[in-house]
Amino acid sequence: MSNKKTSSQKYQPKYIFWHELEFMGDEQVAMGMSSLQRHFYRALCIKGMFCSTRPYLPNDDNLLWLLADAGSSQVWLENKDAVLVKFQPVEIEGVKLLAHKRLLRDWELLLKDHKKRVKGGKNRWMKSGKNNNDHSGEDAPEDAETGTDIDESAV
Repeated sequence: MSNKKTSSQKYQPKYIFWHELEFMGDEQVAMGMSSLQRHFYRALCIKGMFCSTRPYLPNDDNLLWLLADAGSSQVWLENKDAVLVKFQPVEIEGVKLLAHKRLLRDWELLLKDHKKRVKGGKNRWMKSGKNNNDHSGEDAPEDAETGTDIDESAV
């Protein structure tokens, strides 16, 4: 992953899917991790959708302890083996990253939905000929730089 982000990496979701039943239904998580390790795992799953390498995590302990909200690198190092068993090391464009099956699946769903909304929104605005300040009954216009809806009043 070079400095140039792919279009999917430029996208930053407003929200992410969270599957608590799937998370806690995993025996390795529910019974094989301490509450602290579950906290680190949950934090990494969430941060994986928002960090600069999204939907992957950097495979670097100097960053992972911060992303995991571990408090210190020492606490992270003492617990990382139990957490990282849920991630698979990958290398993309020479950069070592960590992949997670559920994050990759959810990322694809988020991108698909985002692209559909962008396409649908552009088509509606072009066809309607409405003033851009009249948002009644329409999806909010998209910020061209960030790819997000401008009107977040419903969030």
